[in-house]
Amino acid sequence: MNKLINFFKTASPLILLLLCVGSEIVSKIIEIKLPTIAMGLQLVTFVVFIYALIKFFNSKF
Repeated sequence: MNKLINFFKTASPLILLLLCVGSEIVSKIIEIKLPTIAMGLQLVTFVVFIYALIKFFNSKF
C-alpha cells in the first residue's frame, strides 16, 4: 500500500492522465458484462483525474 501511495505522490501529472485514459478504456470495455465493477473503476479514474489536474496546476512551470 505504501508503494502505491508513493507512486501517486511522485508520478508526473502526464503519467497520471495517461493512466486515467487507460483505465477509462478498460472500464468501457467491461461495462456490458460487469457494470458494477466498471462504475467503480470509472469513479476511481475520476478521482485520479482530478488529483492529476490539481497536481498539474500546482506545479511550477
